[in-house]
Amino acid sequence: MLKPIPILIAAAALAGCAGVTTAPSPPPPTTPAQRTAAAEALQVERQWLGQWFRDTPVKIAQRGDGAVSVEVPREFSFDAGKASVKPALAAVLDKVAESLRRVPQAQVALVAAPDDAEVATALATQRAERIRDHLRSRGIAASRLGRPSPAATASVQLRLTAAPPAP
Repeated sequence: MLKPIPILIAAAALAGCAGVTTAPSPPPPTTPAQRTAAAEALQVERQWLGQWFRDTPVKIAQRGDGAVSVEVPREFSFDAGKASVKPALAAVLDKVAESLRRVPQAQVALVAAPDDAEVATALATQRAERIRDHLRSRGIAASRLGRPSPAATASVQLRLTAAPPAP
């Protein structure tokens, strides 16, 4: 059986660190045809991301509303008491950024990070902000990213939608 951490680190190496310029985000889909096209594109991205992270602890799922959820367990995301993104989470974020570049009408409506304790503190929000920073460093416009928030679970939570993130 393959170990999840080496797979995630290998994915990080494959993702590369090439500089990417931030392109302006396109307007969100407004017509029924645009919304259908965006939903279909998100379904393709769910499958693509699912193939990358098959047999790892990363969970990729499509919700009933068409949004794609990405969950990465805390132990692969952050060291205890720290807000720095670990290499395994960086690999996942790099693939999410690639997916967002492939589907320019997609947004990350939810950017949530867990805390180390049962009760969310400022650390959870700092971690979510580091996630946003990482995605922005990969060329994703801030306007396509939701506000950083504490996660309701012990995992990093991202939700890709075809609708703009909440202000």
